[in-house]
Amino acid sequence: MRLRRMSSAAVIVAVGLGMLTTTAQAAEPDSAGGSCPPPASGVPLPVTRDHGVLQAQVFDRQVPDPSVYAGRVGFVWGALKAAQPAGVLASSYVTAFRNAPARQYTPEWFRTNHPDWIEYTADRTTPAWEFNNQVYTPIDISNPEVRQWFTTNLIDPALAAGFTTIAVDNIGVRNDFHVSGHYDKDGNWVQQFGADPKDPAWVADVLDWLRYLRDYAHAHGASVAFNLTFNGSLHDEFQDKSPEYLAALDQMIDISDIWLNEQGFTVHRVENVVDDEWQIMFDLLRRHRCKPSVIMNKLPTDYWYQSTPEQRQWVVANYLLYRESPAMLESTGRKDYAGFNEIPEMSADLGTAITPPVRRGPILWTRLYRDGITIVNPSSAQPSTVDLPAGTYTDLHGVHYTGTITVPANTGLVLKRS
Repeated sequence: MRLRRMSSAAVIVAVGLGMLTTTAQAAEPDSAGGSCPPPASGVPLPVTRDHGVLQAQVFDRQVPDPSVYAGRVGFVWGALKAAQPAGVLASSYVTAFRNAPARQYTPEWFRTNHPDWIEYTADRTTPAWEFNNQVYTPIDISNPEVRQWFTTNLIDPALAAGFTTIAVDNIGVRNDFHVSGHYDKDGNWVQQFGADPKDPAWVADVLDWLRYLRDYAHAHGASVAFNLTFNGSLHDEFQDKSPEYLAALDQMIDISDIWLNEQGFTVHRVENVVDDEWQIMFDLLRRHRCKPSVIMNKLPTDYWYQSTPEQRQWVVANYLLYRESPAMLESTGRKDYAGFNEIPEMSADLGTAITPPVRRGPILWTRLYRDGITIVNPSSAQPSTVDLPAGTYTDLHGVHYTGTITVPANTGLVLKRS
């Protein structure tokens, strides 16, 4: 890493706050708040901002009155209606490799009308069901006939209903549901993919499909929002931190107009992301810091208010550490998913960032804002100390800090200057 050359204004503020040290290292040489250029795609995107927490709403089936979004939410992933309050962009939901949400096209309909479109596992008998969901049929997205059917029946109705963004869910960077091949119109087996979930043929097909969807949407004045969820922080058979996986994920994120990542820093409801997995996630987010994004943090409780204040502050502290203006945040429990959650920590606002994220020593990360500082200790076990600038600082729960403080392991702090 190289020390970042700060603007003269940032130097003046940082010196005034006592934040310049010889051990501080910036995450990137030239990235601070407001550094992202305006998007050049010319398609509808969320209106974002360079301070505070801009929320996203992932599904809205439990939001009876969207007026609650005012000034807080910029984007709805998978909205029921295109019409939203001013400043809120809505997206219509489809899945990448199945016919969801069009339930009228049953597996039996595909077997009767288009048996050659169905994707099977290696036994050549079992459809490659995603998540073992046998309502929606896995289909061959490389087939031009399938592509035409998909856009005509799943995307065109959404555009006609007034949606200007298409949300594409369950995009598998890896072939984790074991798609092997399909039968042609003459009943002959067509082998497409091997047993390796990172088969280059799979990655190539997915990349080509995503480009097709993006280009189709753009040709109709719409944008695409892809759910490309990072698997590196999972602790199950789907975990992947390999260079090949990350390279494919980077390419797919680049194709998207808006990127949804359902992992965030809370590992899909179970635990916080720490240690090397935190670093990989952080680096991924910073590589794509100028991409409009929704980073979702699913808390380990049924309802958000049952989670600890420390964990909710952890979510916001990480957001303020990695975010640039296009970044949006979502946080939810297991049972208040798809509802608007009045999480008080999400109202945090330290003003605009005046430095990029800075690593202080071997563990701790900080980022200086005009009205305070965010601090993250991503170690699972080791506490770390930091010298605060002169003055008194208050975290999101009213606790005051001054001087040299010890930040426990697995802790994030959002400190506003009093």
